[in-house]
Amino acid sequence: MSSRLLEVFEDAKLVEKIKTGLPYLFQLAELESSRAGRLVIEVVFS
Repeated sequence: MSSRLLEVFEDAKLVEKIKTGLPYLFQLAELESSRAGRLVIEVVFS
């Protein structure tokens, strides 16, 4: 693994921030991608 990536996982303060923020971000993404209470996943090809 990259040394910078290892530093991220060894930083206790940053790990705690990720642990508290990540569930909120997943919930926000789920709300943003739902229609009529159903989760909708769109795939866009360019």
